[in-house]
Amino acid sequence: MSRRSPIHWFASAIALLSLVPAPTLAAGDGATRNPTTVVAAGPIKLSATVEKHVAQVAEPILLVLEVDAPRGTRVELPQLTDRLGDFEVLRSEQLKDIPADSATNSRRWVLYTTLETLQTGTLTVPPLEVHYATDAKSTNFQLLRSKPIELHIASVLEDRADLTKYRDIKDTVDVAVPVQRSLAWLGWTAAGMVAVTALALLTVTVAKRKRQPSPAEWALASIADLEQLPISDSSAAESAYNEVVDIVREFFELEFNLPTLARTTREFLAQTVNESGLDKTARERLALLASIADEIKFARLGVGEPQVCQALEQAKAFIDECEAHRRALEKETA
Repeated sequence: MSRRSPIHWFASAIALLSLVPAPTLAAGDGATRNPTTVVAAGPIKLSATVEKHVAQVAEPILLVLEVDAPRGTRVELPQLTDRLGDFEVLRSEQLKDIPADSATNSRRWVLYTTLETLQTGTLTVPPLEVHYATDAKSTNFQLLRSKPIELHIASVLEDRADLTKYRDIKDTVDVAVPVQRSLAWLGWTAAGMVAVTALALLTVTVAKRKRQPSPAEWALASIADLEQLPISDSSAAESAYNEVVDIVREFFELEFNLPTLARTTREFLAQTVNESGLDKTARERLALLASIADEIKFARLGVGEPQVCQALEQAKAFIDECEAHRRALEKETA
């Protein structure tokens, strides 16, 4: 039923395996944790985390800056330029005033930044400044500064064998060379079998393509399969919600022949406005689905079976609206 490529399914399998908790290592056995620094000023908490404390030259490093504060707090995240100390800023994105903890009614502001550097050695991610005001109407902002984080940037030549040290050359050993009969016929036979197999696979592939369902049929069938899955806990609900959004993205790419899977949510939503010509209702429906998916991914928003059921209905309605839009365009050009 699925139209996804083997590479897409392989990537999905890797993503699922990443959800399996890794075994806990005892201190001193080589265990490492993501370097995190935390500073606080009353109820305002600022944490800075990098995904790794050892990286190679030109290897992207994700830096996450999070601010947790009570509802009503005004928070101004740092506006980064193309440089941050010894690092080049490749990309930066912000999430503002999103739910953090329903029990305490707190809110969260997040800055995601991807860094890289061509320098080697022990480098430091400099402190980042966050301005905040506990009163939403106040213009008197206070300052909270993160702690610096040290990273070790290794050269690609590290840990390789020393090419200046040579092993002794051993004496020549005479080895009797046995007389072998020609096995060229095995190569020709194998090549012929490979060619026949390739031709058979090509024939099957062409036949399958001829009877492939339309993008809408595939997407609705995939959603119907999802509706049969039990939602036993929050982890299953998050996986199901993300799968709904993935189906919608792939459907959109197939329906309008526009790349979506490699784009961020913001780029994807902008694309729907600029290139597809969808009406406001369809765009708003898609924006709701994508924004909640981002909150699940970046802000650890908890969802359950009701949210998944609502996402399934929104996805089916969006697919129907896209089909109606496509038919209208075909009618205009006919």
